[in-house]
Amino acid sequence: MKHTKLLLTLILAAVATIAAETPAAPALPLYPMISVQGGTFLMGSNEGSFRVSERVHEVRVCSFLLSETEVTQELYTAVMQENPSYFKGPALPVDSVSWLDTILFCNALSLRSGLPPAYTIEGETVTWNRDSMGYRLPTEAEWEYAARGGVKGAVGNRALEKASFAGDPQGDSPGNPREYCWYAPNGASSTHPVKSKLPNQLGLYDMSGNVWEWCWDLFGDYPAEPVDNYAGSSAGRSRIYRGGSYLNQINQLRTTFRIWEAPALRARTMGFRIALDIEDPGCPQAARGRKP
Repeated sequence: MKHTKLLLTLILAAVATIAAETPAAPALPLYPMISVQGGTFLMGSNEGSFRVSERVHEVRVCSFLLSETEVTQELYTAVMQENPSYFKGPALPVDSVSWLDTILFCNALSLRSGLPPAYTIEGETVTWNRDSMGYRLPTEAEWEYAARGGVKGAVGNRALEKASFAGDPQGDSPGNPREYCWYAPNGASSTHPVKSKLPNQLGLYDMSGNVWEWCWDLFGDYPAEPVDNYAGSSAGRSRIYRGGSYLNQINQLRTTFRIWEAPALRARTMGFRIALDIEDPGCPQAARGRKP
């Protein structure tokens, strides 16, 4: 018994020594999240040549959190220990990330934060664990709902006849996109520090311009019928990205504009922002795709 106690003491002492000598992971930089109150809105628009790909349909979105800014190089490097960006700077959005890169980042951030990862990855196959509360990409519906201002701008019973950039004031006096967006006329062919333009109605920055933002969804035609928490097509290979970049003209910064590409794409114009589920008493688990 004495030998057992001595051995246990030595083991505990060794563990304590190793723990003391192992440097703790550096603290993550702040990445504020904005609470987006859920609601029902008419996603898409009836605008001219866009109306086919942006077919208007009713979507119910549960409440969620969305990062105030695009993921910065400071945060990406702190989590992933590398910086793939072409344009370098801690306050710049990370660029040159593929869709799978963003999935790996979300899982890594979840583990650093003590949360269960949202995604299961098997080769190139990614499954979203809808029961998980870990960090994830926003769905295309969540992204558009937030970009249009959520309950402050997107909710209503009339379809958009003409979509504008994120943050554009409602009414007959549209705002100046130069005050809200980094895009072709003022982008100088490079990314810019986040939060250097005005935010939209929810306090979200750069939802239009700076870098494109990957979403979760596989591309497919919108459904014709109302749907809860639309999360993309059930088949396909291309992933959606939204919002436009520093190289795009104003039409591609429209909050309803859709574009898609192979998930392996990496480009200087490509970035992302992150989302988190939150409790929403008005939105049952079944509406989120979870088991009751």
